[in-house]
Amino acid sequence: MAGTPLHADVRFWRDPALPGVEARSSTYTKSTFRTHTHQACIVSLVEAGRTCFTLGAGRLERRHTAQAGQIVVIEAETPHACNPEAGNIFSYRLLALAPGWLAGTARAARPAGATGMPPGPPPRFHRPVLDDPELFAAWRDLHEAFVWGAPVREKQALLMACLRELVTRHATPTLPRLDAQNPAVALARQAIAASPGVWLPLEELAGQVGLSRHHFLRVFKSATGLPPHAYQLQQAIEHAKTLLVEGVPISQTALDAGFADQSHFSRCFRQFTGATPRQYMESKPCDAWPAAQGL
Repeated sequence: MAGTPLHADVRFWRDPALPGVEARSSTYTKSTFRTHTHQACIVSLVEAGRTCFTLGAGRLERRHTAQAGQIVVIEAETPHACNPEAGNIFSYRLLALAPGWLAGTARAARPAGATGMPPGPPPRFHRPVLDDPELFAAWRDLHEAFVWGAPVREKQALLMACLRELVTRHATPTLPRLDAQNPAVALARQAIAASPGVWLPLEELAGQVGLSRHHFLRVFKSATGLPPHAYQLQQAIEHAKTLLVEGVPISQTALDAGFADQSHFSRCFRQFTGATPRQYMESKPCDAWPAAQGL
């Protein structure tokens, strides 16, 4: 796959008062992303061009397309790779949301006395590509609030309104998960999560969960959409993102995330995020929130 264009327009915005929320704006002209997952739920607004993407793994894998004016929702931990169609410019705005934001909204949206949904899980969406111009405009306003550095109360009010409308219009809080995880895979994921920056060999992971090397490889990829090494690489990148946001220098982040050198780290970071570590670390609001703008 072609390498990530270093000149791609990629910017990020965050507000420490709204933990677990990240805004992003990106434009690409060629394939950039390898198959990956996010710990967050992704809400993307396609502003220009078209994207063709595969979502899910194994028997749940499906191919989708989205174009300008549509919303793409990708649930947390779902394998995917959204890239522009050949010859297209693909521009989008994105909000990444920790699952707790969706779970809280789903609980608040439940009818009084509703039963059958555990208190923690986020909602499941009916489909990943949404045609909803009114909701598109609302999420665009929320993204603009991050871009222009709106006061936290403005961003929080917009965020809660957008989440409420997204869940009530397009999600089913009580829908059970169809991809219940293999217990061995769950144990392996826990071992990986408990050792950030440490690469666990395939043989060691398989041994910890009591499976042969080949059987473990098969069930792990079926459950997560990624082979164990790629999954660990994805988790290392997620750990690195946290370190970069905290201001840890890129060279130290590379070491702490388990990479042998900074060049290898930067190359992998671009493949999974579509941005360089410095782009991710340094993006900030670009202007002051217009005084006349608000709810």
